[in-house]
This record gives sequence, C-alpha cells and structure tokens, in this order.
Amino acid sequence: MPGHPYFHDERAVPWRARLADGLAAAGESGRRVLVVYGRASCAASRALVEKTIGKGEIAEYLDRHFVAVAADAEAVEPEVAALVAGLPKREPTPLCIYLDRDGRALHSTAGGRPAAVFLNDMMHATSIGARR
Repeated sequence: MPGHPYFHDERAVPWRARLADGLAAAGESGRRVLVVYGRASCAASRALVEKTIGKGEIAEYLDRHFVAVAADAEAVEPEVAALVAGLPKREPTPLCIYLDRDGRALHSTAGGRPAAVFLNDMMHATSIGARR
C-alpha cells in the first residue's frame, strides 16, 4: 500500500487517495474512516502527516480503528467536497473528518493539534461510532 500521495510518510500509513476506496476497505475490515483534508502547500497539513500520524501510539490506534484517506483540498473529489460542505463547523486545513464505515460523518476537527489531542480526537470518534 502506498504512503501519503503528497507528503513524506516515513511510517508508510496505507493511505487511500479516494474516499470510495477508503469506504470499501472500512466495510471489509469493520473499521471507521479518517479523511485528512489538507493542502500540499500547508505546513500544518504536512506536519500532521509527517510528525503526528506517524508517532507510535497514534499510528497504532489509527491502524487498529481507521482506514486513512488523503484528500487534497486543491483537487478535491466531489464526495469529499460534499462531506466538507455538510459539516456544521468549518475548520481550517488540515481538517480531520471521522466517518463510520457507511460514510456518515461522526466528528470533525482541525488537524493541526498536538499529538495527545489528536489521539483523544480519534478515541472520541471511535466511541461515537460504537453507539451507532
């Protein structure tokens, strides 16, 4: 599985470049989907992928509970654009959108957050999904 399509991903998280591929993988594995909506020119987007997501505990939690989808805000696919437009609160890039395996938005946050906060966001999204 390839690493991130536009950032250096030292850990080589198995990123999907299309939402449909992420949802298919989530359906097969029973995991949720994490859509990271960012820009190649955004330092915070790059830091999220290169410095936060690849950290041990975060990477392990991500692998266990989520399928990762990389969404380029400069060339966003219509399905992701619709997700972003439907969010109750607009956040700057990077934007993390947590979906259940059917593609329903569970939670979203700005992605430029400290590692511990990012991990708590993932855990929160997991607990929401457990109630559905």
